[in-house]
Amino acid sequence: MRKRGVDPLLVGRSVIGTLVPNEMIVLDEIRRHGLELEIIFNKGAVMVLPTGINKATGLMAALDDLDMPIDGVVAIGDAENDHDLLRRAGFGVAVANALPSLKKTADRVTLAPAGDGVVEIIDDILRGDIAVEGTAPSMVRE
Repeated sequence: MRKRGVDPLLVGRSVIGTLVPNEMIVLDEIRRHGLELEIIFNKGAVMVLPTGINKATGLMAALDDLDMPIDGVVAIGDAENDHDLLRRAGFGVAVANALPSLKKTADRVTLAPAGDGVVEIIDDILRGDIAVEGTAPSMVRE
């Protein structure tokens, strides 16, 4: 990808990252080398991951190690790479500035954006307005 001029190019142990519009070059290189990788978007970012690996599978692995159920998890997101996470969690939340498609996936959309939306959900959990132990939330706003 460096030879093809992909910039920026961030290479981690499990993830390769770049920005749109480099996704077509990345996809071409995946095909050309016959790699079992997939592209996931995160607003303007392009992430290359092993097939089947995402935030949700990472969460499932962690919960399995901790012997905890997924239905007690509140997941919060804002972009394309959060869809599976919100679908699998016991209660999926999109912050106010999330992409419209993620808002449709979520059980609830916060009134506040970004970090303030996270604080909003934490406050609701602490007040008992959202049940997180496998029962339906007592308060849902959209």
